[in-house]
Amino acid sequence: MIELSDRTAIKLKRVLQIALTVPGNYHRFLQAGLIDSPSGLKQLVPDWQTAFSNLQPIAKQTVRQNPGLFLASVDDLVYRGMTSGTSGDFFTYFAGNEWNEARLLARKRALGWWGIDEQVPIINLASRLQPLRVNDIALIGNITPDWLENLKQLLQIKPAVIRGYPSRLSEVAAALVGHSIPAVLGVICTGEILFEFQKQLLESVFKASVINEYGCQETGISGLSCPEYGRLHLDVDRCLYEIIDGELVTTDLFNYTMPLIRYKCGDRLQLSSDACGCGRSQITAKILGRSQEQIKTQQGWKYPGEICLPKFPGIFNYQIVRQNQAEVDIWVQVEPQQVLDLSPLQLWLENLLGQVEGRVIVDSSDLSQLENVQSCSDIEWIEWVTKKSWGEWLKSGLLPVGEAREIALLLKSLIQPTAMVNSGISPLAKQHIARLLQRSTCRELAVELMAVRVLLFACSFLADRPTRQNIYRHAQQRLAEMNCREYSAIVDLLIPSLGFDNNTARSIWENTNLPDAGKLDVLNIQHLLAAFNLAANQAKRENPNIAIAWKPILSILIGDLNFWASRFQIQILASWCELVNPKTFTPSINHRQTTGDRFLDAWLTWRQSILGDSLATAALSQLQATATLPTELARAELEQGYAKLLWQEPLNPVEWLDKIKYHAGLISANLPDRDIDPIPWMPILLKLSKLWLAEGESELAYQCLITTAPPDMRASAFERLAREMNYKQSVICDRT
Repeated sequence: MIELSDRTAIKLKRVLQIALTVPGNYHRFLQAGLIDSPSGLKQLVPDWQTAFSNLQPIAKQTVRQNPGLFLASVDDLVYRGMTSGTSGDFFTYFAGNEWNEARLLARKRALGWWGIDEQVPIINLASRLQPLRVNDIALIGNITPDWLENLKQLLQIKPAVIRGYPSRLSEVAAALVGHSIPAVLGVICTGEILFEFQKQLLESVFKASVINEYGCQETGISGLSCPEYGRLHLDVDRCLYEIIDGELVTTDLFNYTMPLIRYKCGDRLQLSSDACGCGRSQITAKILGRSQEQIKTQQGWKYPGEICLPKFPGIFNYQIVRQNQAEVDIWVQVEPQQVLDLSPLQLWLENLLGQVEGRVIVDSSDLSQLENVQSCSDIEWIEWVTKKSWGEWLKSGLLPVGEAREIALLLKSLIQPTAMVNSGISPLAKQHIARLLQRSTCRELAVELMAVRVLLFACSFLADRPTRQNIYRHAQQRLAEMNCREYSAIVDLLIPSLGFDNNTARSIWENTNLPDAGKLDVLNIQHLLAAFNLAANQAKRENPNIAIAWKPILSILIGDLNFWASRFQIQILASWCELVNPKTFTPSINHRQTTGDRFLDAWLTWRQSILGDSLATAALSQLQATATLPTELARAELEQGYAKLLWQEPLNPVEWLDKIKYHAGLISANLPDRDIDPIPWMPILLKLSKLWLAEGESELAYQCLITTAPPDMRASAFERLAREMNYKQSVICDRT
C-alpha cells in the first residue's frame, strides 16, 4: 500500500470519489476493487487506500481516444488547456477554479525562491508558452535580426526573466554572442531536458542564473530547481507522484472537472525522497526524457537525460539526429569566420554511438545586420490598413517613411500575432503611445486622422481604466479640433464606450455628433473585435443577468458583427452598448426608428425588448416573421435559442443539436452548403453540454465544450504561428 500523509489522503479520497463517477474510470476502478459494487452505489470501499495500489495506470493515448469519458462536470470551467502533443497525441482538458488557484499559488511560491515576484515580467521566448501573469509577455517567430532587436528593446524598457525551451533559448543565446544585451534577471528552461552545455551557454551570454522547470499541466505536475543546490523540486501539494515500470505516474489532486487518476503522461523521471540541502521538503527529480526517446548507444539503450552532452571548443550550440545505424546529422551554431575543428565532436560521437558518419550542417545565418524594412508613403500605408488585409500588411513588412511611421509602429505592436501580453499592451506599444500623445499635430490631415483613430484603437487593449480614459479624452479633443465628420472616425470615437462604465459611455453618446450613413472600413471592424473583449467584461459587471445567460457573451458580440458588418447601421453599435450597459444612452438612438432594413429593424426591436420590455415575446415573433433569406432564418432560430437561455426555458438537447448541425455545421462532419459562422452558437452549445452530461452522454458533452473555445483571434493566431515555428525539438534523438 502507498504511504500517504493525512493531508494527501484527504485530497486523494475527494478526487477519487469524483473520478469514479465518470465512465472512463468505472471499469478500471471496479477491477481494482475501489468501488463498493455489492451496494449498487458508486462509492469508495472502506479500505480504498489498499485498493488504490491495485489500480492500473492509464496512458495518455487512452485518454486521447475518448477524452469525454473523463469529464465529470461542466459547471466549473475556469481553465481550458491542451496537452503538449510532443508525439502528436494531444487533447483538450478542462479544470476548475480550485485547480487554477492552486496552480498559481504553487508557481508564485516556487518563483519566490529566486526573488521573482509579480512585478518582474517573464518573457516567454520562441515557444508555445503563453503569458501567465499580468506583466508577462510571449514573443514567438523565427529568430531573425528584427526579432532579436525586439527582444533587446523589451529588456531595455524593463529587466525581465526570460523563459522557453532550452533548445530555442540556446539558439537565441548563440545569435546574441558578442551583442550588448540589457540586464536579464534569470533564465527559466522548461519543456525539454536541459543539458550542461546549454546551461553554460545561457549563463555566459545572459549573465544570469539558469533555472530548470518541469511541468505537465493536465496532470498537475510542476517543479522548479532550487537556487542553493540546483535540484528539481516537485510540488507535492498538487499531485501524487509514483514511478511504475520506470515511467512517471501521477494523480492530480485538484482537478475535479476532468480528473485524471494514475495517469501516464509519457515522461521518464528518477524521483528522490532524500532531503535536499536547501531544506525544502518536496520530492526532487531528475528528468530522463520521454518514453519514446530512447537512443541506442555503445553502452546500451539510454534516455537523453542519461547522456552527458559536453561543450566543444568553437561550438556554441548543436543538435544531433541519428538517421540510421551509420549516419548522423549534426547541426551546429559556431562563431562566424572561425576555423572549426570538429575532431573532438567526431571522437565523442564514436565513443557514444560507435562508427558513424557525421554530416555537419553549419548554421551560417548572418544575424549581424537588421533586415531591410520595405517602405511606402504615408497615404499608401493608410490605404492599406483601412481597405486591405492586416495579415497581409504584417507579412509584407511595409512601413511608411513619413509622419505616419510612429502610428504604424504602434498599430503593429498592438496587433502582431508574434507577441502576446497579458496586461493587454506591450512596453513597446506604451512607448509609441507616449510619443504620439506628446508630439504636435501632423501636417497631413489624413495622417493626423489616422493617429487619432489608432490611439482610439489602443484604448481597447488597455486594462487600466484611468489610462484608457486619458488617451480617449486626448483623441476626442483632437477630433473636435479637426471638426471631423468622417463616418469611420466617428464610429471609432463611439466604439470605446463598449468598455467604459455606464456614466462615461452615456456621456460619449450624448456628446458625439452621430454620423450620417456610411460603411465600416477594415480599421472599424478590427477596432470592434478588439473592443468586444472589454465589452464582455463590462457586461459581467453592469448586466450580469445577460452575461450569465449568454455566456460567453463575447461570442454573441462577434457573431453579431460577422452577421451585420455588410449591413451595418450605427443603431447596431448602440444596441451593443445598451447590452453591456443596460440603459439607453441618448434619445436620438431609438431602435424603433426605421433603418430601411426590415429584418435589422425587427432585430433591433427584439434586442431592445429583452432589456426589460414586456413585449419581448411579440418582438421575437416579429423577427421570425420578417426573416426571408436563409441566413436570416438561421439568425431567427439563433435568437430564439438566446431567448430560451435568458428566460431559463428548457432546451430539448436532441432538437437543438440538430438545429446546430444544420445551421452551423458543428458536432458534425457534414457542413452546410453555404457560408456559416459557428461562433454565435457557443452559448447554446455550452448549455447543451450540461444537458448531455446530465443524461450520461459525456462524449457529446465534451464535444460541445470543445466547440465553445473562447473566440480570441489574437490568441488563435499566436498559437498557430507558435506550432508552425517554435515547436519542441530534442537536442539528441534517434530516428532508426
